[in-house]
Formats: sequence, C-alpha cells, structure tokens
Amino acid sequence: MKVISPAGEFDFIVKGSSVEGNFVVLKGQMGVWDSKIYLSPGDIWLFVSIFFRPAVVAFLVKLPFKYLFGHDAKKSDDRED
Repeated sequence: MKVISPAGEFDFIVKGSSVEGNFVVLKGQMGVWDSKIYLSPGDIWLFVSIFFRPAVVAFLVKLPFKYLFGHDAKKSDDRED
C-alpha cells in the first residue's frame, strides 16, 4: 500500500490486525514509523461500499487471471497518479 500526500510518499506495510473494542486495528509500518490504523464500523462499511463499485469489482475479478496467465506482477503494481 502507498500513502501519497503533500508530506511525501510512504509505503504502508500491513504486518497484522486485531480488534480493540469497537475497532479493527491494522498494525504496520509507514515509512520508518510503526503505525496503527483504527477502523470503526462506519469506516468498514465505507470500504465495503467502495470495493463493491463496478470498476473495483471488475478489477478484482480480473486480478487472478493476470497472475495465472503470466502478466508481469510489477506491471500490475503501477499506479496512475
């Protein structure tokens, strides 16, 4: 994952997850900083609604075929800014 902001570009590497109270917590590293992302139930529903948009669903359906039939993994990691 990559975070792009006016402060710079940082890779976010997810290293684990847990539940703390009413939050799903993603533990990881952003740049040189250990980080936690707290997702509330509302945040989770927002992500679900985003991932069920037609363009995203089509991308996710195609993704295994790209890897199965030998497309370069680096190429599929390219980001359009």
